[in-house]
Amino acid sequence: MGNVQKLPILSKSRFMAGIQCEKRLYLDCYHRDLADPVGVSQQALFDTGTDVGILARQLFPDGILIEADFMHFPKALSLTKDAMSRKMPIPLFEAAFQYDDVRTKVDILQPIGINSLSLMEVKSSNSLKEEYILDAAIQYYILIGAGIKVTQVCLAHLNKEYVYPGGEYNFKQLFTVDDITRETQALQPEIENSLKSMRLCLAESDSPLIKAGKQCTKPNRCSFYGYCHQNEPVHHISQLPRISEKLLQRLEAIGVNDILEIPADFSELNEIQQRVRDCVVNNTLYLDKEIKKELSKLVYPVHFLDFETFNPALPLYIGTRPYEVIPFQWSDHILDKDGTLHHEEFLHDGIGDPRPAFAKSLVNALGKSGSIVVYSGYEQGRIKSLADALPQFSGDLLAVLPRIFDLLPQVRKFCYHPEFHGSFSIKDVLPALVPGMNYKDLEINEGGLASLAYFEIISPKTTLDKCKELRTNLLKYCERDTEAMVRLVEALSK
Repeated sequence: MGNVQKLPILSKSRFMAGIQCEKRLYLDCYHRDLADPVGVSQQALFDTGTDVGILARQLFPDGILIEADFMHFPKALSLTKDAMSRKMPIPLFEAAFQYDDVRTKVDILQPIGINSLSLMEVKSSNSLKEEYILDAAIQYYILIGAGIKVTQVCLAHLNKEYVYPGGEYNFKQLFTVDDITRETQALQPEIENSLKSMRLCLAESDSPLIKAGKQCTKPNRCSFYGYCHQNEPVHHISQLPRISEKLLQRLEAIGVNDILEIPADFSELNEIQQRVRDCVVNNTLYLDKEIKKELSKLVYPVHFLDFETFNPALPLYIGTRPYEVIPFQWSDHILDKDGTLHHEEFLHDGIGDPRPAFAKSLVNALGKSGSIVVYSGYEQGRIKSLADALPQFSGDLLAVLPRIFDLLPQVRKFCYHPEFHGSFSIKDVLPALVPGMNYKDLEINEGGLASLAYFEIISPKTTLDKCKELRTNLLKYCERDTEAMVRLVEALSK
């Protein structure tokens, strides 16, 4: 990939990339053009992080912002130095520091005591995660190295127990602040060793030969995932359902990367994995007749039900918590015994809490009889949550639960097609079992995009025409999900 002359300056984000995978760090420094495009859902996560970070500044209303971004880092350093030279120190937001050729901008730097500072990292999560401590630890390393007297390190994240009462947020209750000073200090030797290893990697003339593995998606999906997986076989062994790291390494040790290459006498696969192997090798559909028996238990009228939801980081409705899942749309295809099929649907208008209208319309549509087919346990969970949140509908909602028939476990237990590629998601199962039917023609074609569309609908900045367009696309998507279940049941019953 060319000769590498001068090592690049690192940043906190590049350091964290190197902790995940040094190949990711190398590519990020020298071959950024190979990165996957940032998707709409990924950008939404970035935006949420930015919004929560800005909101956390309300914990320190007298603080000031260092208004210079990473593209103008020398200016940020100069502004930070000027701000810290004041006789009366005040909290700083986005203060910039550099040491040992590593740069960072600190979310919040708060004066505590005499000539002492607290470093606060802000995360939009509602829990403390291991990688967040490393994130804070590299910042601590930089600041201490730069001669800044940091005696406390904290992590601020959203408080999952905070119940929104309406009106302005209570910021001290909205955020949980964890003291992670000891953990951060304990990681300092590891920080130094990691930096040495990363620089050795970056001094090479080519990226390290690191095989794709669990690190490609943990703690987050790597931005070079597509590049590193581009030459994988169509039926890579990672598609074996619930494959363990041990089994993955065992197969790689005997030179097997393709399911087609797994020997017939290889005895370490479980029952479902063996079934997948046989289907792929023989290019055949596995369909146990037991699934037809299970489907024959469905009671008419059969309802095929699907929900769409969103989970705002910052609670929008009274009585809700950060990231609480809020259902806003349902679709119901109803199949009568004579083969008649009709469709009912609900999509909230976007004004106020969707849940009361959602629940009322749902119990009316489902009536008192007939099986309710879903795909996964998601709908059951949402119904239970609605029953807890809305006592006035609790009895009717809970009465629905015994009627639910989950199609996913039946497919997983009794069916496999090579085109599933190890996934039992309805998006992968549908085109394999019902040729010609998929989601490719839809503007909204997965749940994450549906959530973002609803976020856009409820935004006061969205025009009426755009809202109308989004509503049309949401209705098409949710309807496709329930029609898909109808067609799957038809295919599996033959």
